[in-house]
Amino acid sequence: MSNKKILKLNELLILNVDALTKRVSNRESERREFKLKFDNGNLPKLARTMASFANREGGVLFFGIRDQPRELVGVNEHEIPDDVIFTNFLKQYFEPEILFESKTIELLGKNIHCLIIKPSINKPVICRKSKSLVMQGKPQKEILREGAIYYRYSASSDEIKYADLKIILDNEKENFFKSMIDNITLLNKVGMDRAAIIDAQELSENDSSASVFLTNDTARNLNWIDSGRFVEDEGDGEKAYYVVRKVEIKHGVEIAKPTDFAITHQLTKTALCRSVKISGLNFDAVIWKLGIKDNSKYHISSNHGKNKIHKFKKECEDIILNAYPLDMEKRLEAVKKITEEYKAALRK
Repeated sequence: MSNKKILKLNELLILNVDALTKRVSNRESERREFKLKFDNGNLPKLARTMASFANREGGVLFFGIRDQPRELVGVNEHEIPDDVIFTNFLKQYFEPEILFESKTIELLGKNIHCLIIKPSINKPVICRKSKSLVMQGKPQKEILREGAIYYRYSASSDEIKYADLKIILDNEKENFFKSMIDNITLLNKVGMDRAAIIDAQELSENDSSASVFLTNDTARNLNWIDSGRFVEDEGDGEKAYYVVRKVEIKHGVEIAKPTDFAITHQLTKTALCRSVKISGLNFDAVIWKLGIKDNSKYHISSNHGKNKIHKFKKECEDIILNAYPLDMEKRLEAVKKITEEYKAALRK
């Protein structure tokens, strides 16, 4: 992959056109191709171009621009191809699936239709079977070749060269092992006995549901399954399970970074007692009453040999002084009352 800055797909839609001559200054490139209009007979060539974009960083096919000279012509509404035509053809001739979206943009009063091809997640995209042009009922030049990998070179779509294929395969291998490590890390975080696997591809589609894969032992412990039983054979017994609780699908789990408590919890117990002028059992009672004692957001404790170390966040000082200001009338009596409540709670 080139080290130069890669334009985002939407940025490729920006064309520079002379308002008077309608001439387009942008050229066809590794990520752009211009077509005057859609022709069903050219579908194999268009599919080859789309595959070549998918095997690189993605690209855009423009309909409504004459190539020689490069001139803005536009397309009529009835000339805009249906996405289904491309989807069905691509599924028939290429694997894995080529993802794209279509968009019609207006430029100087003309409609331009664009097919925005996304870079494939699982490279390389490979041609499944051959396709030749047919003229006068006879097959002519072979446009698509079974087993071919098409790659975008400058302004043309050709079969990939060895060096570029090696880069793709090396990157896929590296991404595979990185993904494995990330997923193992997540499994360890969640727990092997509590983890399930979701087909992420299904989440990217329009369907509101997605498949969840899990072991029988894990499934038996799920409290959102109300009925149904686990069977080895799909045709044996009842069908699946009756789900009584919605399941939230999270698109990834963030791995928590270690917290440096020396930065987050700066005050020692002694320092905090001194600043709020409350100490001993009275202090323990106050932080219990204010919800500081058992809240790790404000207070953490650790053992250092036989001694227990307590650290507090700086904001604890404001919390305590707001509840028991230094100039509070009968402050000591109020604190002692809380201490009696605390002692009673400890005895329970």
